[in-house]
Amino acid sequence: MGNVLTTLRLSLGDFDFGPLEGEGVDKKMNWLFWIIWLMMVIFSALIFLNFFIAEMTTYFETVKEDIGSLVYKERALLVAEAEIFMSLTSRFDTVKFPKYIVVREKQV
Repeated sequence: MGNVLTTLRLSLGDFDFGPLEGEGVDKKMNWLFWIIWLMMVIFSALIFLNFFIAEMTTYFETVKEDIGSLVYKERALLVAEAEIFMSLTSRFDTVKFPKYIVVREKQV
């Protein structure tokens, strides 16, 4: 139990490196300390990755709901960019491009 508490103290910023160097600790306790430290690092990484996957899933679902409006918005931006590169005479030709582009934004 002492090794767990020492590992927790180290993770919180209490940098007493005595247990790490094996000062005043026999060889078995030093090995036990490093094994517990490794287990806690792996456990912390699993918790962090679980949180990361949950956040990415939430973001993906949000994008999936709004994919239709995002596609139309990108198309409108591409049409506007194409109009910029055209000459002035062909830019106002309503046969090729509409006179106005309507963009609607979703209220959150």
